[in-house]
Amino acid sequence: MVYHWFGWVAPRLHTSISIPATDWYLQHLELVTVIPALFVGYLNVARLLPAAVRMPIAERSDSMGMWAWAFPALVLAYQMVRYHPPSASVLYGAGLPKVRYFFEIQKVMPNLRNFRDLFANDPLQTLRVLTQMVVTAPFYAGVAYSLGAVVRKYALLTRLFTFEKHEESTTPSRS
Repeated sequence: MVYHWFGWVAPRLHTSISIPATDWYLQHLELVTVIPALFVGYLNVARLLPAAVRMPIAERSDSMGMWAWAFPALVLAYQMVRYHPPSASVLYGAGLPKVRYFFEIQKVMPNLRNFRDLFANDPLQTLRVLTQMVVTAPFYAGVAYSLGAVVRKYALLTRLFTFEKHEESTTPSRS
């Protein structure tokens, strides 16, 4: 989506964007991941599949959507248990705590231009960005997809945005 925005939409709108698309993607990783997943979870995309594929999962689609967060959460938990920050060194200080390593999103994509000062930057920045894109972003998407499925199943949008008068009790009042 970001590629198409930067390549097609922004030039037609005469919008000038001063940062590279990859950096913009990282700076908005949560939104770029959560909003589409929330939307797709609410729509129940299983109904768009061919009937031969859709029918076996039709009965379970609500419950499957509500549990879409489980597998990415297991992968994230496994990766967090496996992560051991590098020991402190003169070159790059102490390692990051696990929560910061996975959830504090990097804002700049590592490349040769910003990699010239090797000792000032985190030498494992490339691996950290990759981990956030492959482990943390799917976790966000799974949670958002499940939230969308819950909103659809319990019709929360219609409950929140319907302005009907609730029926009052039919007992006559004494005057």
